[in-house]
Amino acid sequence: MPARRWTSTPLLLLGIFLGLNLLGGILLASPMAAADGVGAGFRIAFFTAVSASTVTGLTVVDTVEFWSHAGEAVIFALMLLGGLEFITAATALVNVIGRRATRVEEDVYRDTVGSVSVRSLAGVARNILVAFSIIYVAGAALLFVEIRTIPGLSVGEAAWQSIFLSVSALNSAGFSILPNAPGGGNAATLGAHPYLMWVITPLIIVGALGWPYIMDLRRNRTRFSLRRWRGLFIFNFSRLTLDTRLVLITTTGLYVFATLGFLWSEWDGVLSGHSVFGAIGLAGFHGVSGRTAGLPALDWTATRDITQQIFVFLMFVGGSTASVASGIKVNTLAVLAVAVRSSLVRNRRVEIFRRELGPALVARAILLGMLSGLFIAILLPLMTLTDPGVPVNDLLFEVVSAFGTNGMSTGVSGDISLAGDIILMVTMLVGRIGPLTLVMMLTPRDTASYRYPKERIGIG
Repeated sequence: MPARRWTSTPLLLLGIFLGLNLLGGILLASPMAAADGVGAGFRIAFFTAVSASTVTGLTVVDTVEFWSHAGEAVIFALMLLGGLEFITAATALVNVIGRRATRVEEDVYRDTVGSVSVRSLAGVARNILVAFSIIYVAGAALLFVEIRTIPGLSVGEAAWQSIFLSVSALNSAGFSILPNAPGGGNAATLGAHPYLMWVITPLIIVGALGWPYIMDLRRNRTRFSLRRWRGLFIFNFSRLTLDTRLVLITTTGLYVFATLGFLWSEWDGVLSGHSVFGAIGLAGFHGVSGRTAGLPALDWTATRDITQQIFVFLMFVGGSTASVASGIKVNTLAVLAVAVRSSLVRNRRVEIFRRELGPALVARAILLGMLSGLFIAILLPLMTLTDPGVPVNDLLFEVVSAFGTNGMSTGVSGDISLAGDIILMVTMLVGRIGPLTLVMMLTPRDTASYRYPKERIGIG
């Protein structure tokens, strides 16, 4: 393994990411970014900049009321760049550095864009930018049909709202500038327009799925046919890679679990005032948005503790590898689940779908899960010291939401102290960069030519 240099790609990616936050914070602190023309102050400005660039969506002020059109434009640019920053930055750095990537950097590329070949990064990044741009425009066009009907919005304002919401949904950013409903806020406006939720939901799913899996699905699509039962499926599941199959199964299971969990815990709660179909629609939308995007369509502060605890787990898992979502990743959960299954059936090898998962992969998933859990376990007590007046459940929800760059909030972000805000900003940055990338940067490869004797240790 080559000696580490300051030009190591992960470090340069981190430097560019911090530079983006610094620039965004300075712009948001300027008087033109605030609706009152006075200025936001560095605390609010930098918290919002970090939240936007990490596509989190946590806010300490009302986005609609506080920021001017210029401020909204800065937030839009930050979440647009933040959603694709790793992919474009990796490509640019490879071209600038002009050297062969190390094995550590190849792992970073794999976990960022789903490609090991450095030479293919430029093409991958170009395809992603083109595809995402098309989806942005298509989503905005579909959203414009409904947003145009909201009273008080001109054609230009409706178009701006549409493209903002489309980018926010696809990038899992969690920001919305829809007009606040009287007495209900921004979430009530979204909840009053089910059509918007139907458009936003697939955008969130695509953004949280990951580019390599979208390409695998595209390569293995089949023609729809009623003549044979296999023709009822759009994709040939047996030809998909093991990674894609595990991601699809786990993601679908998490969506179903989130929807049913929300229905069960809130049927006589925040869903009690809705019809049966309305309640199912809201539960399905939050089952998708509550995992990665953080766009609420009802008063999330009124949800019960059990609902919030369910979504703490879902936010901690997050989206898939090489997606715009963060968390420990669906892939990690899938590997851990397969390993547990193999242990339960007393199989020495970790096997699924007639394929074996190597010990190094399982150890890597365990390490990522343990490091992420340890990170949350360290931050939560710190938050209880900085903000002793905030309930622990609310602090846990905010910390995990920041780590998973989700943005769903129990409404206490604006009441947290300066020290608490700093902790949340660090959490958002770490959650976006990824514990796995940090491990790759700081842990050298094992190049020893020897092995110690094995010895058993009693467990249980």
